[in-house]
Amino acid sequence: MKSKSSYSFFVGYEVEEESDLAMDISGGPNKFWAGKTISVPKGKGVFQFTIPTSKKPSAGKGYRVLVSVREKGGDWKTEKANSIIRNVEITNKDEPIVDDATFSLATPTSLSSRDLFEFNIDYKASKERLLQVALWNGGQWIGASKNKIVQAGEGTVKVTISTGAPAEGNTYRYVLYYGSGAGFPNTNIVSKEISGIQITKAVKTLTLDDLKEKSVTLYLNKTSPELTLPGLSSYEFIRIITLQGQIIKENKNTNTIQITDLPKGGYYAITSLDDYYKFVKF
Repeated sequence: MKSKSSYSFFVGYEVEEESDLAMDISGGPNKFWAGKTISVPKGKGVFQFTIPTSKKPSAGKGYRVLVSVREKGGDWKTEKANSIIRNVEITNKDEPIVDDATFSLATPTSLSSRDLFEFNIDYKASKERLLQVALWNGGQWIGASKNKIVQAGEGTVKVTISTGAPAEGNTYRYVLYYGSGAGFPNTNIVSKEISGIQITKAVKTLTLDDLKEKSVTLYLNKTSPELTLPGLSSYEFIRIITLQGQIIKENKNTNTIQITDLPKGGYYAITSLDDYYKFVKF
């Protein structure tokens, strides 16, 4: 980036409640800092940050650009997620960007636990370069992709991390490394990070054969308007599935579900704990 008295960035966001967005530019040879915080309503949108500076940053390397989501009225201690671009260089004149890589805008920040994580990475390369994406949980390294070679030019490549289904949590982060040479990825041209990644319970692929073989038969009270499942007093969800495998009803945070509107016939009920039941509506 060219040394200037103000910088503008477009930032896309999606938040579940009214929150603060904080953005800053920092680092460099003179430990420069400039930042701004704004409030955004629940939902998603795009905001243009214009960050004024008290003095222009000195030309040099080692700057970073950070944008984070925080609790409304909070500070860095209430940070929920952030995106960081490291190894930013400030120059004295405009220079074309010939080497860069970034996560696709469609990169998910909440997804179920799985063995493989796939990423689309957009890049520009002045010559043959290397890409790598790593998954971390806080300070714990979970796994990384193999080094992906990209040729001079620009485009999009897919990289894959094999992790072995990490545990549920919301402190995961993706880190993208881009560069070349024997010291890669520790030595790189640029690294970018997205934190606050949430990994939820693994989604099980359920087949009709599973339901037929593992389901327990329930006998209904003909006069009852609802189906009550044994076990817990509340499940994250209960779903009703036809014998052909179609999900037709769902109820959350309970152990009962209304069945008065179901046509007569056989059905399966499954819970968030992968309990399978078969019943007949008379």
